[in-house]
Amino acid sequence: MVRSKSNQSASGTRRKPTPSLYQHISSFKPQFSTRVDDVLHFSKTVAWRSEIIPDKSKGTLTTSLLYSQGSDIYEIDASLPLKTFYDDDDDDEKNDADDAKAKSTAALNPEYGDAFCGVEGKPLRPKWIYQGETVAKMQYLESSDDSTAIAMSKNGSLAWFRDEIKVPVHIVQEMMGPATSYASIHSLTRPDSLAVADFDVSTNMDTVVKSQSNGYEEDSILKIIDNSDRPGDVLRTVHVPGTTVAHSVRFFNNHLFASCSDDNILRFWDTRTAEKPLWILSEPQNGRLASFDSSQVTENLFVTGFSTGVIKLWDARAVQLATTDLTHRQNGEEPIQNEIAKLFHSGGDSVVDILFSQTSATEFVTVGGTGNVYHWDMEYSFSRNDDDNEDEIQAAAPKELQGQCLKFFHTGGTRRSSNQFGKRNTVALHPVINDFVGTVDSDSLVTAYKPFLASDFIGRGYDH
Repeated sequence: MVRSKSNQSASGTRRKPTPSLYQHISSFKPQFSTRVDDVLHFSKTVAWRSEIIPDKSKGTLTTSLLYSQGSDIYEIDASLPLKTFYDDDDDDEKNDADDAKAKSTAALNPEYGDAFCGVEGKPLRPKWIYQGETVAKMQYLESSDDSTAIAMSKNGSLAWFRDEIKVPVHIVQEMMGPATSYASIHSLTRPDSLAVADFDVSTNMDTVVKSQSNGYEEDSILKIIDNSDRPGDVLRTVHVPGTTVAHSVRFFNNHLFASCSDDNILRFWDTRTAEKPLWILSEPQNGRLASFDSSQVTENLFVTGFSTGVIKLWDARAVQLATTDLTHRQNGEEPIQNEIAKLFHSGGDSVVDILFSQTSATEFVTVGGTGNVYHWDMEYSFSRNDDDNEDEIQAAAPKELQGQCLKFFHTGGTRRSSNQFGKRNTVALHPVINDFVGTVDSDSLVTAYKPFLASDFIGRGYDH
């Protein structure tokens, strides 16, 4: 199976002999306009903007990465080789064949180090500043007229930013932070491995849901916030009793969202009636439920990740049916809720982050506690799980499923070394360019890469 080695990184280390497994990989160490005494002590996150600008005359495709360090947010332009990243739908079949050949050649001889040449050696100045806060997550707002991006601080505060304005245009301020909260002091999880606050934006961009600890009480809270008429207005607050941390929230559509808490329960809510969960998914058997994400292409799919390295793919409709249909219960016990597929990180590497592709219905990536990035494609599982093969899918061997679905494995830079900050929100999938990934390491090394997933290279001595 396809695998990348640490000597393939673009950080100046020795490259692997051909065939290369990257279509493109570039990285650089930013320089900053203001002095940074110890870059390792600053928390960092990344998020892509969705705009892409192809230039056929130059053979380039330009996009940009949002990069936060402490309270500062920067925008970094990336100029990419056009043939590797852009399909021209107007080409005829012959040209398509030529493009395919060119892409194959590009994969064999990828262009290293070129994406950030426009900013190399130039001190970066902050695009936005979230004064007095440490940014823990960012999300670009593609279709919003009011704001460009939302940033969350480590204490659960939210700030809306707009192009050309350096300071927030809206703020939801929280006074209680994780450094003094009950959740941080008493949770079984370490603050560097599991965030105590999170947020997500609904599909239509009208609503924000954020989660956070509620101070010293054993009671985490969810806040539903307007992002349309009056951005930043808190519409309602929902308490999640019996939990100290609701560490992840994700929307499935405009109104349905789920929260993941430290009691290993996913609760499914509706923003319009979110006093009690609609249904729940309890997962007590695979270690700590540390992360999850929902598909933005196929509305009902979601993936959960555990501290033991276990990964499970689910259908929300089946989970709901198992909860509400009594035929799925035996002898009055809890409902039987079965996942679609079960995968795992090698060596028990914990799952600290999950990102569904915004351009594919079957692909997602997971991030290990080591910082390694695992690329998965579930097309093989779905092709078996149809009406004709319903019995056969149950017989699929775990190693076979793992081997068919794990498509790429990225290491490089300092991502494999632990540090006091977690790896959550340090990997970003581009919302428009398929399989294009941005990462940031603890030492501020920024890397952008696109793996080569062609079947021609599977089985040529590269296994996982």
